[in-house]
Amino acid sequence: MAFGAAGGSELSRTTIVEVLVVLAGGALVAAAIAWGAPGRQHGTLTVALFAALAGLTALSVTWAQVPSLAYVETGRTLAYLAIFAGAVAGARLAPRMTPAVVIGIVLAATAAVLYALAARVWPSSIGENEISNRIGQPFEYWNAVGSTAALAIPGLLWLATRRGAALAGRVLAYPALGAAVLALLLTQSRGALAAAIVGTLLWLAIVPLRLRALPAIVLPALAAAPVAAWALSKEGFSTPAEPLAVKESIAGEFGLLVLLLLVALTVVGALVNLGLTRGVPPLQVRRRIGIVALALACAAPLVAFTSVAFSDRGIGGTIGDRVDQLTSESQTSPTSAGAGRLTQASSTRGKYWREAGRVFSDRPWNGLGAGNFQTARLRHRTDLSVTRHAHGFVPQTMADLGILGLIVTTALLLAWLVAAARATGLHPRRTGVRRDWDADRLALVALSLSAIVFGLQSAIDWTWFVPGPTAMALVGAGFVAGRAPLGQPVAALGPTVPAPPRLLAGAAVLLAAVVTSWAIWQPEASDRQVGDALRLSDAGNFDAAIAKTEDAASSNPLSSDPLLTRAAIQTEAGHTAAAQHTLERAVLEFPGEPQTWYRLAAFQLGTRDHPVQAATTVRAAIFLDPKSELYQDLFLLARRHARELAARPRK
Repeated sequence: MAFGAAGGSELSRTTIVEVLVVLAGGALVAAAIAWGAPGRQHGTLTVALFAALAGLTALSVTWAQVPSLAYVETGRTLAYLAIFAGAVAGARLAPRMTPAVVIGIVLAATAAVLYALAARVWPSSIGENEISNRIGQPFEYWNAVGSTAALAIPGLLWLATRRGAALAGRVLAYPALGAAVLALLLTQSRGALAAAIVGTLLWLAIVPLRLRALPAIVLPALAAAPVAAWALSKEGFSTPAEPLAVKESIAGEFGLLVLLLLVALTVVGALVNLGLTRGVPPLQVRRRIGIVALALACAAPLVAFTSVAFSDRGIGGTIGDRVDQLTSESQTSPTSAGAGRLTQASSTRGKYWREAGRVFSDRPWNGLGAGNFQTARLRHRTDLSVTRHAHGFVPQTMADLGILGLIVTTALLLAWLVAAARATGLHPRRTGVRRDWDADRLALVALSLSAIVFGLQSAIDWTWFVPGPTAMALVGAGFVAGRAPLGQPVAALGPTVPAPPRLLAGAAVLLAAVVTSWAIWQPEASDRQVGDALRLSDAGNFDAAIAKTEDAASSNPLSSDPLLTRAAIQTEAGHTAAAQHTLERAVLEFPGEPQTWYRLAAFQLGTRDHPVQAATTVRAAIFLDPKSELYQDLFLLARRHARELAARPRK
């Protein structure tokens, strides 16, 4: 998914991945229904609430300002539901495979992180399209790389500290952790870095293997820090939009440093594990060292807090200044583009959060439709900035789905937290239930923390729109939700030949997956048919081109693109009356889209020479997007042309 869907912004690549994911998830759920163990089905509530979220997303198509955007987001949410439900089903089919799931997530995340670093070692072949100074491949977005590195850390700590595991895995966890830390620093993703720190502190607080975790945390961080410092001192990593030649000039040195980092940490990992096998301190000593380590980790924020308290601004002034930087719309202190960025709180998020709040106030109960923030915000933006997302899960949900969306997502979060607490044995103790820290329990904690780390980072960003890291987090979250509570025996699978009711239910799930995949494919099918229509038009085959646009409208009646393309082809063919009728139909069917009003106004002015009508029509586009210079220019041009026509002497 990481390499197939990339950043999740290209319809064709994302749709193909979503279709495959829905089919795979449906097959897992069908298999769990047919052959799963009898008894209580853990994770059912979380799946039901996730399905409720997908249902609300689909229902928002009926009231969305731009229905096509809500339709695309429905496909994305259904794909995520399939991943989550498939992971829940996997926990039912193979409950003892928790370590394998952790290893799978760790391998996937590490592969993406290494690819992101490799894009700067070979920038002309792997990263030639990477404009930013911050590493972003294969997702084409730096914060997605940071989120992937952050969610890998709990699993890597589990791999580095677990007892009885293969030596190779424990050793290789060290260079993988070094690569993750280096990627976090080179993405300059403050949200991902903060989430990684929280996840690490939670691991130290929950898991008693602190003596084993300390070298796995400290040594990779110390090794990656100087490499990151060197890189961030170079223009290729600190200055945006540098030419490819600048990145190539330091690629060799950077590649050598990364190679030395990985080799050195591999040797360090081997030495650490060799020392652990030669002798283990007594239990009391290990416990004391672990307590001291946890205390020091928790004391670090307190030391920083105390230093702030005795500064010139004091606690209140410093915190207030950071909050103002984070939430300011004007951004009086621009964010640095290098290492200094990691210590700043300023960003453009405050502007987008406020815009999301204004969109929410327009329709607080059900929002403007899933994925519609990018269009709905145009009425409220204060500059010409363009964005698709509100840069935060809560403001995005408020704007798109309103209070109903917040209720459903909050219920889903609470249900999952309860399920995770039960699966990991962190819920209130019950008499007679053992909670030994075996490999299975440690793996469940790692999966839970990976999902939590991703959720924390997504709270202040839009990384859940990127399929790769989202899929990794959902697999871990779903498997944890589907596991039986710690202490309960794991039930055996059902009979080899399932009962007819089970077979029928499984077949129904497969059929639903196929139908869902077909529905998800329709926007892509329509987009391809629109492309075919344009090619036919370029060849002069106007009748066939118009017929293709009709097919495109049938495939996706929620999109205005087929109608606008048809009008352009009709205009080129000389059918101006038909073109005007098509554009008027587009305005009536999609009144919330500024482009439909603009296209009609441009046609009225440029083709029909009706400037008064054009000026009236384009006002609707200006109402929907008051800051658009394009719409304003057309309005002024139409008014000027109308005055010129009025000034002409009548014959």
